[in-house]
Amino acid sequence: MPDHDPSTGADVLVAFASRHGATRGVAERIAARLRGGGLAVAVSPVEDIQELPPGRAVVLGSPVYDQRWPPEFDAFLERHLECLAGRRVWLFSVGTFGDGRRVIGPLMRREPRNIAEVREALQPHDYRVFAGVILRHQWPLPSRMLFHAFGGRLGDNRDWPAVDAWSESIAEALARRPEPAEAR
Repeated sequence: MPDHDPSTGADVLVAFASRHGATRGVAERIAARLRGGGLAVAVSPVEDIQELPPGRAVVLGSPVYDQRWPPEFDAFLERHLECLAGRRVWLFSVGTFGDGRRVIGPLMRREPRNIAEVREALQPHDYRVFAGVILRHQWPLPSRMLFHAFGGRLGDNRDWPAVDAWSESIAEALARRPEPAEAR
């Protein structure tokens, strides 16, 4: 099945926004794990999706910059909110630190400002914030100094075991037969 053809009759659509490739990598890793769980999966950037294809579930992901998802992700949500609200949805963000760092994670958690409204509207089964990739040229010197002072490190900070575990929990949830009016 082509990875970027969202019109296919997949069980799960993994839709993402990505500026520098880190979120794409997380989305592709999630898709691979879901496929490993026996699911048919379509993976697509949000800007390539005109209509949501039929399917049981949607996994949505986006990076967060300055407490905002990129405009194309917000536009996707706005355009498809009604249809998404009737689906089984899992949601993730890729932020600088993720939410696993003991000291800096909770202090610097990168969530979009509108996350509460989106969670209320979509009622996702789960929402996670994963760490991303931090490249030196993307941060001004004062930010890098503060980042280092709090124990941060440049480079690829994605926690693949955490992504894998979350993906496998999605596959397990989808393997269970949902009740007709599944409580979220």
